[in-house]
Amino acid sequence: MIHFKEMSDLEPEMCQNISFILAHAIKTKGHATLLLSGGGTPKGLYHLLSLQKIEWNKIEIGLVDERFVASNSPYSNAKMIKDILIQNEAKNAKLSEMVLNIEDYETNCERVNEEYKKFKCADVVILGMGGDGHTASIFPNDIKSDQCLLDKSPAIRNTTAPVYPEHRITLNRPFIQSAENTFLLFSGASKKSIFEKAANAPFPIQHFKEYLTAIYYAEK
Repeated sequence: MIHFKEMSDLEPEMCQNISFILAHAIKTKGHATLLLSGGGTPKGLYHLLSLQKIEWNKIEIGLVDERFVASNSPYSNAKMIKDILIQNEAKNAKLSEMVLNIEDYETNCERVNEEYKKFKCADVVILGMGGDGHTASIFPNDIKSDQCLLDKSPAIRNTTAPVYPEHRITLNRPFIQSAENTFLLFSGASKKSIFEKAANAPFPIQHFKEYLTAIYYAEK
């Protein structure tokens, strides 16, 4: 675990490491893939990434998970990423969203499964963690989330969150674990305690601990 006092100290180092991986992927393969989580914690990191002079037109950006809401909703992860990351040097970057058919939850999931095939074995995945030990939109005490953890092959699934908006869309466990580099970002003593207990508790994050490239933690 890479430990920092403040998020403002953590973000530049994490940004530098991610930028290096993306630039290296572009140099060696001609393109890169980046999958991002929502929430408030990564906003500062995403702003710093938007300032990096890398070939954003060669980077495919997608989501780790999403709420099944309209693209202009304040609950939309895609909206947050467009407002913060798809700016500055990254203003021409393309984001593949997870809400493609707001009229039909199940049909939407089928469409996202097709759209997101290009993100298997992504160069970088950024995960967060909730106070209940969930990561992506894979929650404890949710049958659909349990299936995400039991799956044997990469897929996009609908899950049910314990809070509004309940309808969620997420990468499953094999999809996340297929990534070349997976970074976990979280802050606060309570989340640190949850993460440390995860090995002996039924928290979804426990299924990903051994696959993490690095864990970035800030006290506040």
